[in-house]
Amino acid sequence: MKCLLLAPSRYPFIRAIGSGLRKNGITVRAVDYQDFFGPRTNARYNNYTSLPRRLRRLWEEPYVRRANEEYLRILSEEKPDLVFIYNDQLVRPRTVRAFQEQARVAFYLGDHPLYTPTNPYNLSILSASSYTITPDSFWREQLMRMGLDNVVVDHFGTDPEVHFPMEVTAAQRAEHGADLMYIGSASKTSWGYKRARFLDLFSGMDLRAWITGPMDRWYDEFPALAAKVRPHGHFDAAFNNLAYNCAKLAPVELVPSLFHGIHVRVFDALGAGALPLCEYSLDLEETFAGTGIPLIRDYREAAELARHWIAADAERAATVARMRAVAAGRYAPELVIRRMLDHIFPAWH
Repeated sequence: MKCLLLAPSRYPFIRAIGSGLRKNGITVRAVDYQDFFGPRTNARYNNYTSLPRRLRRLWEEPYVRRANEEYLRILSEEKPDLVFIYNDQLVRPRTVRAFQEQARVAFYLGDHPLYTPTNPYNLSILSASSYTITPDSFWREQLMRMGLDNVVVDHFGTDPEVHFPMEVTAAQRAEHGADLMYIGSASKTSWGYKRARFLDLFSGMDLRAWITGPMDRWYDEFPALAAKVRPHGHFDAAFNNLAYNCAKLAPVELVPSLFHGIHVRVFDALGAGALPLCEYSLDLEETFAGTGIPLIRDYREAAELARHWIAADAERAATVARMRAVAAGRYAPELVIRRMLDHIFPAWH
């Protein structure tokens, strides 16, 4: 069986999807539309959003048209049994219908389609899906209310080849070590403010926040945060794993588009052996029930909670072990893929 995987190669967790497919004996052709273009063309497309619509179309329409033409060319070459798409990957309705004529189509939604306005077709293309994975039970409820079928809540847990406990050298610990480790990106919107406010909860402690993009717009309101932020140029799975291995706790906020869901950073941190210190969510509480997972239910309690878990080495290690067992037992990438294949191709094995 062959799968055409449309996904951004720069995101570390995409490797877990490819790994899960291959461990189920699936041949994978991974395609990232940014590979169809040069760096300048990609940069121009990625930075067009602040322009008026009539000007954006000058960059957007030829870029998207070329991406979809390439998808159809590769579809013809590969003749896959399954096309698996992360979010929307600029796929247009005509293209997804062509996919559907030759293969089964499935989606993994890393972002809520109602909160991702860059592609006006990102909801309509889901109608072609035989299986749509979401990380949030409320997303599932909304999508099924709209008449979409075969929507499930599932999570791609840790790929042990990407995130794993490792021996950290003294030099690495001196350079990267901290009690609390955060890895993420900046935002110019209210999402960025929320992230800065969340991180500032720990600014009086040993925190390192590796941030892609400028955070300085928030330093007037959170001046103590400036000393904790380290510029981070790009997504890098190996660096993330090293950084989490140099930490005790990994603060994880609930981004505004997750209503009940679980952020992928929870599994990244667990894979490396760090304890996620998470903002409360319903799915998170239910998924890790009985493990002792710490949850921030009120920002005013966050600092005290962090101090407790930084000092409680034995309790922290036991909690991480229980959470890792849940992640491995339910959400190993090969298990998530197997559930999908069992649904789409009941006789596949």
